Amino acid sequence: MRPPTQPHDPDILIMRRQSSKFRSHRLLILLLLVGSLWALVWTLTSVLVPSLAREALPSLQARLEPIGIGLGDVAFSGLRISPWLNGFVLSDLEARLDLNPRDRIQLRSQLDIATLEVRLTHPLSLRGAIHATGLEVRLDPSDRPSQLPFDRFSNARLAIGDLPLGDPRQTANAIREKLHALFFENHAVGEVEFSGAVVLDIDGVARVANLDTERVGETFKLRFREDDIRAIAQAKAMDLVPEQIEIVSLYPLRAPVILMLTDQARALAARYAPDDVWLQDAMRHVIWSFLLTRTFGPDFAITVTDAQELRPGNTPDERAMDYHNNAIGRRFVSEDIPLAALPRRIRKDPDVIRHPDEVEHFGEERLLR
Repeated sequence: MRPPTQPHDPDILIMRRQSSKFRSHRLLILLLLVGSLWALVWTLTSVLVPSLAREALPSLQARLEPIGIGLGDVAFSGLRISPWLNGFVLSDLEARLDLNPRDRIQLRSQLDIATLEVRLTHPLSLRGAIHATGLEVRLDPSDRPSQLPFDRFSNARLAIGDLPLGDPRQTANAIREKLHALFFENHAVGEVEFSGAVVLDIDGVARVANLDTERVGETFKLRFREDDIRAIAQAKAMDLVPEQIEIVSLYPLRAPVILMLTDQARALAARYAPDDVWLQDAMRHVIWSFLLTRTFGPDFAITVTDAQELRPGNTPDERAMDYHNNAIGRRFVSEDIPLAALPRRIRKDPDVIRHPDEVEHFGEERLLR
């Protein structure tokens, strides 16, 4: 009778090794098959999707028109599918746009994107994100909203998350809503990031400034880079203090208008009081405050003009004169005084302080702030 096998019997060990090796081979073969099938699917998808995408363009255009987006002359050099089949990347995308279609599509605006990535982040709910780099936009005047002070974006990057990707119309609507919140309300909730150069029209002269988003809690806000605003102000010979530069930077939609009104007030003061330094100072402050109040309201005007008074070097009487004349400018708006009447009114009105020496004679009860 053969004795029972021992755990360390050489024959058993060899059989176990062979069995383990066989299982490893089967697993490897299975992985190779799955990988080959995945590669085949990815390759076929990558080959077929570009042509399918081009065939789907007419349907996409038809779905976008009812929500006010005209799209035409779409071209791209390449379309690459993600290896995980959860997104794609378009290269060198070009398109003509009409953001205000009425009777017929005009397609006067231009959109160029170096790379556009669309990625599905939540497959079950079909929600995802887009990421565009090398973004160039040139808006035709008919497409540019009146509140938007720039019509060109260049070398920009845009990232928007939590988008419904199951329906192109819903996707376009969600993108438009998020961009509207960011660019017109300057308060976008959720992931909406932008950085790029915009072209500002300051009194008919094109000026370039970089615009970026900054995160404040759960919201995103736009602001200009302060160095760019400082350079624009210096080019226009505007003597803005750092606090004013910060204010202009924080209000990108108002920035060009603030700079324009600042320049307008300075020019009018120089024209109507060329030889009297203090009268010119009074005119500049009254007219500037008047223009800001008429355009943005008294609260914002106070924010901008008060920042000017933080400038070092003024005497207490000079500072009191400026504060008072700023208040007079706001009062003139409430009295419906026309701009054309201001130079004469500033010269004659007894409530306007035209020299710092007049401050002490006004008395505390008459001084405005």
